Amino acid sequence: MTTTEFRTDPITGRVVIVVPGRSARPNDHAAAPPSAPADPNCPFCEGNEGRTPPEVAVVAAPGRAPNTRGWYVRTIPNRFPTVAAEDATSPAPLGTSLFTSGPAFGYHEVVIENPAHSPSLGFLPREQVLQALRMFRDRIRYLSELSRVGSVTLFENTGPESGGSLWHPHAQLVTIPGVSPSLREEAEGAERLRARSGSACAFEEVSRAEVEDGRRVVVDSGRFTAFAPFASAFPYETRVLPTRHARSFASATDDEVEALADLLPSLLRAFLTVLPGASYNYVLRTPVTPTPEFDRYHWHLDLYPRLVRADGFDLGSGLAVNTVLPEVVADTLRTALAAKR
Repeated sequence: MTTTEFRTDPITGRVVIVVPGRSARPNDHAAAPPSAPADPNCPFCEGNEGRTPPEVAVVAAPGRAPNTRGWYVRTIPNRFPTVAAEDATSPAPLGTSLFTSGPAFGYHEVVIENPAHSPSLGFLPREQVLQALRMFRDRIRYLSELSRVGSVTLFENTGPESGGSLWHPHAQLVTIPGVSPSLREEAEGAERLRARSGSACAFEEVSRAEVEDGRRVVVDSGRFTAFAPFASAFPYETRVLPTRHARSFASATDDEVEALADLLPSLLRAFLTVLPGASYNYVLRTPVTPTPEFDRYHWHLDLYPRLVRADGFDLGSGLAVNTVLPEVVADTLRTALAAKR
């Protein structure tokens, strides 16, 4: 029996508990099979363009009129945004100096990845995936140039446990004026590790160590390394890190986007082979402010299958409990990928 372990993330310093014995508990990884039944009222389906805000960017057939049929990938403002792009003033005190509030300024966009209601990104034709990834890169580039944008978070919610409300395949981008807490935690932790080790990039140092160890590596393609992090907080958590240093996906080369269009869908298909019906999120964080600290940040994509919910211990202690060893995750996903070749 594998021993329960405390594991510390080498970048953030977060401690997790890996408890492989608890993975045998009933319903630990139960997930309702996802389905995307046809929905004539889906606002993201081709033909329903009038049900959404006007598009701000599109990949479409030549000569197509805006907001009509004939598109491949379409970006629109979110109708129910998390942040609002209206002009905002600085936060004002509320009651006393202990309690402050202010307008949540930012931009919230939706990238509709496919005109059809299904399938999800992992099962789209490669050219469609490539067009969606190019749109991601273009929108991050555009949003990064706007004033009062400090960071951009790109994410996708798939399945009922992911927080998503629509089945139609789509990703979202949200900006805030400052740096998101998770991005700052990573950047500050990376600087601490870099100061101790003298490495040029902490993320690359960790990736090299993972490759040398080998047990948690899922794919090492030359352009990207995908691995189950040593101190994964969630079962089947996987990180995809580009080999070439760049702080933002906005700087991804065409060759890197091409390679990611092969890697990301294959990973998603492998997850759903191992965990049929599982919900998942993937997240990509991008700093905008050009400071030395964030120039040494290395963009990456984190994939989080949503298999378990936090319980009282997780919430009360602040310690994530992971019921699947990252070494087992990597071996399982490597097997699933090999079977698909």
